[in-house]
Amino acid sequence: PEDGEMIVAGLGRFGPYVKHGKVFASLEDGDEVMTVGLNRAVTLIAEKKLKPGRARFGADPGKPLGDHPDKGGPIVLKKGRYGPYVSHDGVNATLPTDMAPESVTLEQAIGLIEARIAKGGGKPAKGKKAAKPKPEPKAEAAAKPAKAEAAAPTARRAAGRKQASGKAAAKPAAKPKKAAAKPARKAKAAD
Repeated sequence: PEDGEMIVAGLGRFGPYVKHGKVFASLEDGDEVMTVGLNRAVTLIAEKKLKPGRARFGADPGKPLGDHPDKGGPIVLKKGRYGPYVSHDGVNATLPTDMAPESVTLEQAIGLIEARIAKGGGKPAKGKKAAKPKPEPKAEAAAKPAKAEAAAPTARRAAGRKQASGKAAAKPAAKPKKAAAKPARKAKAAD
Protein backbone atom coordinates (compact mmCIF):
# COMPACT_ATOMS: atom_id res chain seq x y z
CA PRO A 1 0.00 0.00 0.00
CA GLU A 2 0.95 3.64 -0.49
CA ASP A 3 1.00 4.53 3.23
CA GLY A 4 3.51 1.81 4.16
CA GLU A 5 1.27 0.26 6.86
CA MET A 6 1.31 -3.53 7.16
CA ILE A 7 -1.42 -5.78 5.82
CA VAL A 8 -2.21 -8.55 8.28
CA ALA A 9 -3.94 -11.85 7.43
CA GLY A 10 -5.70 -13.78 10.14
CA LEU A 11 -8.42 -16.21 11.10
CA GLY A 12 -11.16 -14.53 13.06
CA ARG A 13 -14.57 -15.25 14.49
CA PHE A 14 -16.25 -14.89 11.10
CA GLY A 15 -13.59 -16.66 9.08
CA PRO A 16 -10.34 -15.68 7.34
CA TYR A 17 -9.63 -11.98 6.75
CA VAL A 18 -7.05 -9.41 5.78
CA LYS A 19 -6.63 -6.16 7.69
CA HIS A 20 -5.10 -2.82 6.74
CA GLY A 21 -5.45 -0.08 9.35
CA LYS A 22 -9.10 -0.21 10.46
CA VAL A 23 -10.34 -1.88 7.26
CA PHE A 24 -11.10 -5.59 7.48
CA ALA A 25 -11.87 -7.59 4.32
CA SER A 26 -13.06 -11.20 4.38
CA LEU A 27 -11.23 -13.70 2.24
CA GLU A 28 -13.33 -15.48 -0.36
CA ASP A 29 -13.76 -19.26 -0.74
CA GLY A 30 -10.76 -19.76 -3.03
CA ASP A 31 -8.35 -17.80 -0.79
CA GLU A 32 -6.34 -19.40 2.00
CA VAL A 33 -5.01 -17.43 4.98
CA MET A 34 -1.50 -18.87 4.75
CA THR A 35 -1.12 -18.52 0.98
CA VAL A 36 -2.88 -15.23 0.18
CA GLY A 37 -0.51 -12.94 -1.70
CA LEU A 38 0.10 -9.22 -1.27
CA ASN A 39 -1.58 -8.35 -4.59
CA ARG A 40 -4.74 -10.28 -3.67
CA ALA A 41 -4.84 -8.68 -0.19
CA VAL A 42 -4.47 -5.18 -1.66
CA THR A 43 -7.28 -5.94 -4.15
CA LEU A 44 -9.64 -7.16 -1.40
CA ILE A 45 -8.96 -4.11 0.77
CA ALA A 46 -9.44 -1.72 -2.16
CA GLU A 47 -12.80 -3.37 -2.98
CA LYS A 48 -13.84 -3.10 0.67
CA LYS A 49 -12.98 0.63 0.72
CA LEU A 50 -15.09 1.22 -2.38
CA LYS A 51 -18.09 -0.64 -0.93
CA PRO A 52 -17.77 -0.27 2.84
CA GLY A 53 -21.23 -1.68 3.65
CA ARG A 54 -22.14 -0.77 7.19
CA ALA A 55 -20.30 2.08 8.87
CA ARG A 56 -18.81 0.73 12.07
CA PHE A 57 -16.28 3.28 13.14
CA GLY A 58 -18.28 6.22 14.45
CA ALA A 59 -20.60 8.86 13.14
CA ASP A 60 -20.21 11.05 10.08
CA PRO A 61 -17.62 13.73 10.94
CA GLY A 62 -19.75 16.35 9.18
CA LYS A 63 -18.95 19.47 7.21
CA PRO A 64 -17.15 22.20 9.17
CA LEU A 65 -18.82 25.61 8.83
CA GLY A 66 -16.21 27.55 10.80
CA ASP A 67 -15.27 28.47 14.35
CA HIS A 68 -17.65 30.04 16.86
CA PRO A 69 -16.69 33.74 17.13
CA ASP A 70 -17.31 34.08 20.90
CA LYS A 71 -16.74 30.66 22.40
CA GLY A 72 -14.24 29.21 19.92
CA GLY A 73 -14.33 25.66 18.65
CA PRO A 74 -15.69 24.35 15.36
CA ILE A 75 -19.34 24.43 14.30
CA VAL A 76 -20.14 21.36 12.23
CA LEU A 77 -23.08 20.49 9.96
CA LYS A 78 -23.99 16.79 10.31
CA LYS A 79 -26.51 14.35 8.91
CA GLY A 80 -28.29 12.53 11.71
CA ARG A 81 -30.92 9.88 12.11
CA TYR A 82 -33.65 12.50 12.44
CA GLY A 83 -32.34 14.87 9.81
CA PRO A 84 -29.57 17.44 9.42
CA TYR A 85 -28.31 19.40 12.42
CA VAL A 86 -25.52 21.72 13.49
CA SER A 87 -23.28 20.94 16.43
CA HIS A 88 -20.92 22.97 18.62
CA ASP A 89 -19.26 21.78 21.84
CA GLY A 90 -21.90 19.14 22.62
CA VAL A 91 -24.90 21.34 21.73
CA ASN A 92 -26.93 20.01 18.79
CA ALA A 93 -29.53 22.14 17.01
CA THR A 94 -31.81 20.60 14.38
CA LEU A 95 -32.19 22.48 11.11
CA PRO A 96 -35.72 23.68 10.31
CA THR A 97 -37.42 21.82 7.45
CA ASP A 98 -37.48 24.94 5.25
CA MET A 99 -33.67 25.34 5.51
CA ALA A 100 -31.57 23.34 3.04
CA PRO A 101 -28.42 21.82 4.59
CA GLU A 102 -26.27 22.90 1.63
CA SER A 103 -27.21 26.57 2.08
CA VAL A 104 -26.56 26.89 5.85
CA THR A 105 -24.12 29.67 6.73
CA LEU A 106 -22.03 30.12 9.85
CA GLU A 107 -24.26 32.97 11.08
CA GLN A 108 -27.42 30.86 10.70
CA ALA A 109 -25.77 27.98 12.54
CA ILE A 110 -24.72 30.28 15.40
CA GLY A 111 -28.30 31.55 15.67
CA LEU A 112 -29.69 28.01 15.82
CA ILE A 113 -27.16 26.94 18.46
CA GLU A 114 -27.80 30.03 20.62
CA ALA A 115 -31.56 29.40 20.39
CA ARG A 116 -31.02 25.80 21.45
CA ILE A 117 -28.95 26.85 24.46
CA ALA A 118 -31.59 29.40 25.48
CA LYS A 119 -34.26 26.71 25.16
CA GLY A 120 -32.39 24.58 27.67
CA GLY A 121 -30.43 22.16 25.49
CA GLY A 122 -26.78 21.33 25.49
CA LYS A 123 -24.19 19.98 27.86
CA PRO A 124 -24.56 20.53 31.60
CA ALA A 125 -21.87 22.69 33.13
CA LYS A 126 -18.92 20.65 34.37
CA GLY A 127 -18.21 20.55 38.08
CA LYS A 128 -21.58 21.94 39.19
CA LYS A 129 -23.84 19.49 40.97
CA ALA A 130 -27.11 19.91 42.80
CA ALA A 131 -26.64 21.01 46.40
CA LYS A 132 -27.11 18.21 48.90
CA PRO A 133 -29.06 18.88 52.10
CA LYS A 134 -26.78 19.36 55.09
CA PRO A 135 -26.82 16.70 57.83
CA GLU A 136 -28.34 17.56 61.20
CA PRO A 137 -26.03 19.35 63.63
CA LYS A 138 -24.92 17.28 66.63
CA ALA A 139 -26.71 19.57 69.10
CA GLU A 140 -30.10 18.62 67.64
CA ALA A 141 -29.12 14.95 67.65
CA ALA A 142 -28.36 15.11 71.39
CA ALA A 143 -31.82 16.57 72.09
CA LYS A 144 -33.57 13.40 70.86
CA PRO A 145 -35.37 11.32 73.46
CA ALA A 146 -33.60 8.51 75.30
CA LYS A 147 -35.83 5.95 73.60
CA ALA A 148 -34.22 6.77 70.24
CA GLU A 149 -30.77 6.38 71.84
CA ALA A 150 -31.65 2.88 73.05
CA ALA A 151 -32.74 1.87 69.56
CA ALA A 152 -29.56 3.31 68.01
CA PRO A 153 -27.26 0.32 68.80
CA THR A 154 -29.60 -2.12 67.04
CA ALA A 155 -29.93 0.25 64.11
CA ARG A 156 -26.16 0.45 63.86
CA ARG A 157 -25.89 -3.34 63.88
CA ALA A 158 -28.50 -3.61 61.13
CA ALA A 159 -26.71 -0.93 59.10
CA GLY A 160 -23.46 -2.86 59.45
CA ARG A 161 -25.09 -5.90 57.85
CA LYS A 162 -26.14 -4.06 54.69
CA GLN A 163 -24.72 -5.56 51.53
CA ALA A 164 -23.51 -3.75 48.43
CA SER A 165 -26.15 -5.50 46.31
CA GLY A 166 -28.98 -3.84 48.24
CA LYS A 167 -30.37 -7.09 49.69
CA ALA A 168 -30.43 -5.70 53.22
CA ALA A 169 -33.86 -4.16 52.67
CA ALA A 170 -35.31 -7.57 51.80
CA LYS A 171 -34.19 -9.17 55.10
CA PRO A 172 -36.09 -8.34 58.26
CA ALA A 173 -34.06 -6.71 60.97
CA ALA A 174 -32.68 -9.03 63.65
CA LYS A 175 -34.55 -9.10 66.96
CA PRO A 176 -32.78 -7.02 69.59
CA LYS A 177 -31.40 -8.97 72.54
CA LYS A 178 -33.18 -8.59 75.81
CA ALA A 179 -31.55 -5.75 77.68
CA ALA A 180 -33.04 -6.79 81.04
CA ALA A 181 -31.26 -10.16 81.06
CA LYS A 182 -27.77 -8.67 81.12
CA PRO A 183 -28.25 -6.44 84.20
CA ALA A 184 -29.79 -9.39 86.06
CA ARG A 185 -26.61 -11.42 85.54
CA LYS A 186 -24.52 -8.54 86.73
CA ALA A 187 -26.72 -8.20 89.79
CA LYS A 188 -26.20 -11.89 90.65
CA ALA A 189 -22.45 -11.49 90.30
CA ALA A 190 -22.52 -8.47 92.61
CA ASP A 191 -24.26 -10.44 95.40
